[in-house]
Amino acid sequence: MSTQKIWDIHLTYDGPVTEEFLQGAKQLAESIAQEPGVVWKIWTHEAGTNHFGSTYLFKDLEHLEAYKAMHIPRLNAIGIEVVSDHVFDVMEELSQINRAPVETSS
Repeated sequence: MSTQKIWDIHLTYDGPVTEEFLQGAKQLAESIAQEPGVVWKIWTHEAGTNHFGSTYLFKDLEHLEAYKAMHIPRLNAIGIEVVSDHVFDVMEELSQINRAPVETSS
C-alpha cells in the first residue's frame, strides 16, 4: 500500500458565489499549490446547490494531518462548514490501470 493519502472533504457555503468569492478561491488555490506535501487538488461544486468539495492527493499522512489542522479552521473563519471528510489509502496499482495520476512507490 502507498504512503500517499487521499483527503476527500465535503463542504457547504451559504454565501453568494460572486466574482469576489471566485477571486478569493483563486488566491486560495495558489496558496494551496505551495503547501508542502500537496501533490494535487480537485475542486468540485454541485450546480444549483451550496455543496462544494475537494479531493486532494497528499505525499503522506503527516503532511495531510498538518494541512488539515490549518485548513479546516481557515474554512470555518470564512463561513464554510465542513460536512464530512475522509482520509483514504491509495491503491496505486489498480488506480494506475485507470489512468490515475499517482506514482507507484515500489
